[in-house]
Amino acid sequence: MKDKDFAPVVPRSKKTRLRYRVAVLGGGSWATAIIKIITSNLEHIYWWMRSEEAAAEIAKYGHNPKYLSSVFINPEEVKVGTDIKQIVSKSDYVIIVTPSAYLHQSLQPLKRSQLHKKKIILAVKGIVPETMQLISDYMQSQFKVPLENLSIISGPSHAEEIAKEKFTYLTAASVNQELAETVAKFFTNRYCRTSVSNDVMGAELAIVLKNIYALGAGIYSGLGYGDNFIAAYVANCVKEMKYFVDQVYPNADRHISDSVYLGDLLVTAYSTYSRNRLFGIMIGHGLSVRVSLLELRMVSEGYTACRCVHEINKKYNAHIPIVETIYGILYENNNVSSEMKRIAEHFV
Repeated sequence: MKDKDFAPVVPRSKKTRLRYRVAVLGGGSWATAIIKIITSNLEHIYWWMRSEEAAAEIAKYGHNPKYLSSVFINPEEVKVGTDIKQIVSKSDYVIIVTPSAYLHQSLQPLKRSQLHKKKIILAVKGIVPETMQLISDYMQSQFKVPLENLSIISGPSHAEEIAKEKFTYLTAASVNQELAETVAKFFTNRYCRTSVSNDVMGAELAIVLKNIYALGAGIYSGLGYGDNFIAAYVANCVKEMKYFVDQVYPNADRHISDSVYLGDLLVTAYSTYSRNRLFGIMIGHGLSVRVSLLELRMVSEGYTACRCVHEINKKYNAHIPIVETIYGILYENNNVSSEMKRIAEHFV
């Protein structure tokens, strides 16, 4: 049975598309995948990317030349530009997809007033390294965006599979129920199902942690550990994730087995599309951190996230040995094999 057999949603005709004005900030694979999803639902889409060359290519040929180039983007339906102020000014909703490592720099041209009253949808998976903050915290402190105007969109969702219209489950999370439900409408189509949650902070922290744990899965794989062991490793990661998220953001309604937590961790830890897993494999094979980052040629969110979570945990002093062990390997030059073997002795 094909994925599409599970997707009875009837595509919206042009006449029935939602009339919200939505901007997408970012030009990579996930931004391209998001454009593909929301184009089926929205009438007014504005896309900001840094590269003038890529923007011109999309406007002329309808394809992102560097990312998911097989995806067709109708230039008449998606207006592409490189002036972030202009793109944001045309929108009521802003979907931020810029990698967290570049977020601070990318948003610098914007003033707080330019995001005033706009609804912000975070599709970024990481922490802002300049301020050691979750993206939602950063948006609240730097741009004074109220928490009720913030939402995240997440779940097990590799962009490459979205491009192929593989059936995918997403979650829209916000303390604002109405906003979460609106965002869910943006991201629900023939091959995407989007549920809602009020656990915006817990889900966001889980997103950060899963990138670190996926990096660790890659290290174990690079060291030669098999599937049996890595399954046990991931199970222990789930327990550590739940413990730490509950320490930082207590929420009695949180269910760690939901796809936005467990599902996202699993796909990032196991998938061949996972950059964090690939980065970890390089480390496990004996490459240095510096060489691995150069070889990856993409952003490994887990690398930066590990340092940030280490710093955040100074406040909570929580027992998160998996994260701290990976931090020691990446930032303190600890021995890879012996350190990963040491924590494995305590897995159950």
